[in-house]
Amino acid sequence: MSNPHIFHLDGGVVAVAPICAETELVGRATAEELRSVEGISAASRRAERLAWRALLRELEPQARVEYLPSGKPQILNSQYHHISVSHSREMVAVALSNRCCGVDVECRSRNFGRVKSRYMTSQEQLLSTHDDLAAVVWCAKEALYKFAGREGVDFLRDIIIRSAQCHDSKWRITAELFGTEQVELRGEPIDEEHILVFTL
Repeated sequence: MSNPHIFHLDGGVVAVAPICAETELVGRATAEELRSVEGISAASRRAERLAWRALLRELEPQARVEYLPSGKPQILNSQYHHISVSHSREMVAVALSNRCCGVDVECRSRNFGRVKSRYMTSQEQLLSTHDDLAAVVWCAKEALYKFAGREGVDFLRDIIIRSAQCHDSKWRITAELFGTEQVELRGEPIDEEHILVFTL
């Protein structure tokens, strides 16, 4: 992968990188990675999977990936026990941790405001006047959905963002999951277009 951003944290690592052209990804893919995209007809989806698998290979060359019946990836033969993956149209992100983890990368120019009532409570909409608040809350809730690891999570009822503070374009977010568990997340600008939010 070209110039990944890598964040090393206690017990884990997060990496994010641009998605290369599919022909380049295919040329560098392992046989197992190529097998993993055989049933995917959409070129963009094949590129996304090959891109995050290539990024994982940079972080943990010996790691293997298997898929649960739900489609969620699990990591094997690694120093880490948990994996979370995200992709936007142009970027992929991988989080590895010894605890449950979640990651999301999004394009900041996406029109989050149009649908924010579907995932942001009125209290969450008042947490900050920053232009990126709707994007950050969306990313945080997507990351927490992956962190929770269960189906049927309601973004309005089950995941509540309690605080979202931005300093020097970096976010610190506190969330409440299922009314009991408090989770801390970080938000990092990747470039002018993309933001990354994760919890390890």
